[in-house]
Amino acid sequence: MAREAVAWMQAQSAATAAELYVSRSENRTLSRREGVRDGVETGETEGAGVRVAREGRMGFASSGGADLAAIKELYARALEQLPCAEPNPCRLLPGPQPGGEDEALAATLWDEALFSSPWAEVSTRLAGAEAAAKCQPGVAKLLRSEYSESRGATIVAGTSGLFSSERGASAEVSLVVSAEEGAEVQLGEGYRAARRAADIDFAAAGREAGRRASSLLGARRAKAGKSSVLFEPWVGVEFLELLAELLSAEEVQGGRSLLAGKIGRSVASPLVSVRDDPRRPGGLGSCRFDDEGLPTRDKAMISGGILRGYFHDTASAAREGGSSNGCAFRGSYKNTPSPGASNLYLAPGELTRAGLIAGTREGILVSEVLGMHMVDPISGAFSVGISGLAVEKGSLTHPVKGAMIAGNLLEMLSRVDGVADALIFYGSVGAPTFRVSALDVA
Repeated sequence: MAREAVAWMQAQSAATAAELYVSRSENRTLSRREGVRDGVETGETEGAGVRVAREGRMGFASSGGADLAAIKELYARALEQLPCAEPNPCRLLPGPQPGGEDEALAATLWDEALFSSPWAEVSTRLAGAEAAAKCQPGVAKLLRSEYSESRGATIVAGTSGLFSSERGASAEVSLVVSAEEGAEVQLGEGYRAARRAADIDFAAAGREAGRRASSLLGARRAKAGKSSVLFEPWVGVEFLELLAELLSAEEVQGGRSLLAGKIGRSVASPLVSVRDDPRRPGGLGSCRFDDEGLPTRDKAMISGGILRGYFHDTASAAREGGSSNGCAFRGSYKNTPSPGASNLYLAPGELTRAGLIAGTREGILVSEVLGMHMVDPISGAFSVGISGLAVEKGSLTHPVKGAMIAGNLLEMLSRVDGVADALIFYGSVGAPTFRVSALDVA
């Protein structure tokens, strides 16, 4: 159908370039509340988006459904926008490029077993995760647990001859539990996801939720002043998600990123190397092609503290006289592509987590941050709430909460003085435990 639709669009006008994006997906979810099955949900989504370009003008239209009649209507609606669009020579539709096909990678992104397990079996696996959580000291309630599966496929085809297709699947489990000590209640979350359901460690997600809740019982106020601060992997992931936005060429070009104009310059400690690898086998963000149909590739974004590049789509690259690096992604068929990350991660170091803690004279191991959305993307200034565990003479002691850490993102990255060797992904973003030598704690 996609090839037929593109052939039809090509026949309409030789002077008008057109691109078709089609996506189909299905999902199912089982949830439990307080240890009792709560319900199941299933859903399917199908839709298409059409971009047309002529003389530097671009139009876009989308709708649910992807049959030929619907695509013809989208093409007509997109054409109607051209006379009103401002001309921009960077509004281009890419042509085909070699290098995307990789059947070995494709095989790691799909799971034939998904959607085949009976709900009773899924509920039993969730109960196992809950049992692992309750084994942690102080855990009192199983507030919520949830398991979901999804699979889908996309096609990007253009009148230029471009044609790419991708399919992917994933599964995830999450839990929220509470730990209690007297009148004190602390919440903890656990999460695991993978391309294949069999690769998900349900018990590990449960233990994580239980530990995160129970570890904060009896928390005290943190000592104010300059202190070493260590970040658990799931907290490091939150900083990397912010960094991903700052690495978008669209944000850089729009004056909304503190990394603007810093290619080739030091922006972090030599211990900091950040990569984006869409070809990571089994990665949640892995793909052979981006959402403009162009081949993806592994990229060093920060290498030894030096900024190496930004995420580009065709439009952002054209503004700089270059070409896309395969980083165009869409939220859905309803959106046009924009630059973004795939599998972004902080490269692991050489220390063990235990060794990193043992080498800390005084500090805080942060297990939770609040207010990451308040970080200024232009100045990098931040002030966020934290909870975690105090570190004294190389040992974890008492929990702390109600503290704040403040500083500047680039200064923080420049002060990273230890990175652990265990890389853990949460979704499509990964980090090991890492340490910053000095941050203001209040």
